[in-house]
Amino acid sequence: MQTDEKKLNSTMTNLDINGWSVLFNAPNSIAWIRIILLFISLRYFGKQRYVLFVIYHTISGFLDSFDGILARMFHQQSMVGQFFELILDQYAHFIMYSCIGYLYSSYIVYFYFEIALELWSSTFHLYITSLAKSDQPWLHKTTFLSTICPLTIYSHPELRLLNWYGPDVFHTLLVIRFILINDYERKLTSKLQRYISMKKVYLIIQYGIYFTGFFALLRTLVTSCFMLNNFYKIAGAT
Repeated sequence: MQTDEKKLNSTMTNLDINGWSVLFNAPNSIAWIRIILLFISLRYFGKQRYVLFVIYHTISGFLDSFDGILARMFHQQSMVGQFFELILDQYAHFIMYSCIGYLYSSYIVYFYFEIALELWSSTFHLYITSLAKSDQPWLHKTTFLSTICPLTIYSHPELRLLNWYGPDVFHTLLVIRFILINDYERKLTSKLQRYISMKKVYLIIQYGIYFTGFFALLRTLVTSCFMLNNFYKIAGAT
């Protein structure tokens, strides 16, 4: 009886919470700032001011590190925060993929495939969570793809940060490369040349693209493998 009363009191307490105070608490305010910064970055991309696009987009991504810290620090975890966590990284990725696809039109299929892949993955996850556990035995079925998808290099703990952030650095470097190559008025390059030769800058960017591009392609390969495996499992379940 006391347990039931505790549950009721907990429910009453949750109902009495001011929604606005949760919507704009410390971690969720960070999420709102991230959204605003992403829209500002898009505005500057539309004006072909790509340096500002990179700056605002990067700041938005950098702030992603703080919302979780603030939520734990102030005990302000919420369903709204979980929702932001689910969509904001994907939204930032979609903006970057579509913008790079525009800048590097020869590779637009690859970058839009990245968008499709993230959409399929998130939609599949939502579909799985909507099913009753009794309807999910096929999900844990071992297949040939299940054994080869988790590549050792991708799941290696010492490479986790590179696998997480390497692709983001790769996409940012691609935009920076485009900016420098198309700096016909030499506004940016002339400022950089005061501190470092452009030959070194291009070399650093080129090696950076090769290095981080490997992890970007690796993530695409592994994610594609998992999605194909999940489609195969769904097909077998029906």
